[in-house]
Amino acid sequence: MPDGGLDIRAARVIVVTAVCVLLSILIVALRFHVRRNIIKKFGSDDWALTVAVVLFIGVSTMTASCTKVGLGRPFPLLPPSTQSLFLRLIFICSLLYGLVLLPLKTAFLLQYRRSFPLPPFQRICDISLFFLLLWGLSGGIGALLYCRPISKNWDPKGEAWRKCEGRLAFWMSMGIIHVVSDVGIFLLPLPMVRGLRVGRREKGVLIGVFSLGFFSCAISIIRLTTLRASTLGPDPTYTMPNTVIWSVAEVTCAIICACIPTLRPLLPRWCSGWQKHSYQQSIELDASQRSGEEGLGLPRLNESSTRDADVIAEEDRSRKSS
Repeated sequence: MPDGGLDIRAARVIVVTAVCVLLSILIVALRFHVRRNIIKKFGSDDWALTVAVVLFIGVSTMTASCTKVGLGRPFPLLPPSTQSLFLRLIFICSLLYGLVLLPLKTAFLLQYRRSFPLPPFQRICDISLFFLLLWGLSGGIGALLYCRPISKNWDPKGEAWRKCEGRLAFWMSMGIIHVVSDVGIFLLPLPMVRGLRVGRREKGVLIGVFSLGFFSCAISIIRLTTLRASTLGPDPTYTMPNTVIWSVAEVTCAIICACIPTLRPLLPRWCSGWQKHSYQQSIELDASQRSGEEGLGLPRLNESSTRDADVIAEEDRSRKSS
């Protein structure tokens, strides 16, 4: 393939990575603006998301730097020292990618706990958090053990790096568990939203907002389809840009989805028609379902949530009058 084509593949990685990092920083900055200046309250989910974004910036920077050591070019044309450096950087990036996902998923669950402070629902979130911890630990330990010795991960001699037993099986299994856990996390709040005493339009918008995370699941599935070529193929530097791009896009989409529910005061004017009464209704759960019925009680949310509603409703009125 001509050199211009190779340069385009590397350029795509740099451009997509830069755009995704900037979008992530912007959306998180808007989230912190709302939490600090409008709601005037931070939660543990905000800090978990901050950790995820900081790690994402780090792994994205390292991934973009891989274009300097061969990403996008034919692997056989690289000198052995460059091949080894590339494989070493990619191995570190794969570990950091898992570290990004852990606080990111945690941020979703902590946000659900804050939005729906019901003991049965919070217990489900706590169990999910424990599962995430086990998933993260098993992923980190497995990544260090599937290639023995570990230096085999970045040893290009005799294609040893491709002959590590279980490399593809490990990453595919971790990826499938990742997708399944995402589906479970994004389904988790939907029964709670269905129990809200609001009109169909408001309920539809809320369900839509909480369902945006399924876009991230779709990207994760697409990413899985690229793993075989980048993991076992004869030319990882040339095939891996596809995996890198989808990985960066997946994390960015998840960060945006985690922030959108918090950005309600900044949504377009048609949302500002939800006056204080409507918004308070949206945080009042269906009182007709009592604790213990069908496994979940749905009482009214706590007082701090009502306070947040008052603050946001006041912001709505101020914006409408201006």
